[in-house]
Amino acid sequence: METKKRSTKKTGSTKTRKTASKTPKTKRTTSSSRTASKSRTGTRKRRASSKNNTKLLIFLLIALICCITFIVINSLIPWVKSNNQNDETDSSDSQIVLDGPEAELLNEAIMNAAQQKPKPKDKTASKPEAKPSEKTETKPSEKPDSKPVDKPDAKPVDKPETKPAEKPDTKPAEKLETKPVEKPTQVSFNFPQAVNKAQIVFLLDDGGQNLSQLEKFTSLQMPLTIAVLPKLAHSKDAAQKVRASGKELLLHQPMQSVNSSVNPGPGAIKPQMSDAEIRALLAENFDEVGPIAGFNNHEGSAITADAHKMEVIMKYASDNGVFFLDSRTNKDTQVPYVCQALGYSYYERNGLFLDNKLTQAEKDQGLTMRTKALDLIRKNVDKANKEGVVIMIGHVWSADWLAQVLKDVYPELKAKGYTVTTVSKCKGKK
Repeated sequence: METKKRSTKKTGSTKTRKTASKTPKTKRTTSSSRTASKSRTGTRKRRASSKNNTKLLIFLLIALICCITFIVINSLIPWVKSNNQNDETDSSDSQIVLDGPEAELLNEAIMNAAQQKPKPKDKTASKPEAKPSEKTETKPSEKPDSKPVDKPDAKPVDKPETKPAEKPDTKPAEKLETKPVEKPTQVSFNFPQAVNKAQIVFLLDDGGQNLSQLEKFTSLQMPLTIAVLPKLAHSKDAAQKVRASGKELLLHQPMQSVNSSVNPGPGAIKPQMSDAEIRALLAENFDEVGPIAGFNNHEGSAITADAHKMEVIMKYASDNGVFFLDSRTNKDTQVPYVCQALGYSYYERNGLFLDNKLTQAEKDQGLTMRTKALDLIRKNVDKANKEGVVIMIGHVWSADWLAQVLKDVYPELKAKGYTVTTVSKCKGKK
């Protein structure tokens, strides 16, 4: 009995051990199976999603391929049509007969290319047929014609015509025009530098006798004062030309000189005239030549020395708003005293006359009117530097050479700092 109990106990213990051992195994298996099932489901889902993604990609690729093919087909339709037309033209071009052995070889190559190359291939068939047909037909025909013919004709014709024609025309022309003009102004005149912008006035008398001589002065691009004589054939026209040129216009009023044998010309003031006659004569001359900026005396050594006559003349000038310039033909002139007594202002020539006749001694020295005038201008320039202004007088009848002298000296005078101006604008008012 004891043995049975022990056996039962043993069996019970073993059973309990077996059950105990069995129970945890089942639990372990269930948990592992669950995790395994979960991992399997996860992998399945992943595989399914990856398959879906691949399907989408394949679908997108197919769609892209379809779009590309559709676009290519639409673009190739007109190309195919043009290719068919090109094939027809190629066949017609291939029958063109060219001269020479090279042309025959080209024709044979074109015929073989047209027969061998298939029509359905649009890109390869159309391009090589169109391009080589054009290039091979033009290049071999143009190169042999252009190289031996065009180039030897172009080089000897173009280069000798342009280069040698431009160089001798431009460079020597500029050198001859500029250098001879600059050298005499810098070397032959040698004017001193201006002192305080000294003023220089060129006054030209005796206008109205000759219009062609007058035009030589009115055409100069420099300030000038020109005095026109009254009652001459060209007095009115001369006055109009002076005004139109922008030069300053004066009435060159004739007056009797001390030498009674000298005729001062029409419209002259004479010693026997009354005051009323003088005023009436001045009115006529002013109306003919005017409007004027002022007037100066032509001859007049007898009148300027008469204080009473000059008082009548100065009062008339003041009443009409014009100035009087004393040409100083007489050293005993009464103009300064009369103007001082009346309280009037006036101008006077303080420079040397530019065109007095050559003396015999000057001729013996080899002087000309030009060289003498240049020497007188230098002396007048020195006077301008001392007194601040110089008014020098020449005559219109010296236009053949004096106009060129003024044209030559003006650039250098201006470059040296001198102010070339007119009578009314200068500071020579007394």
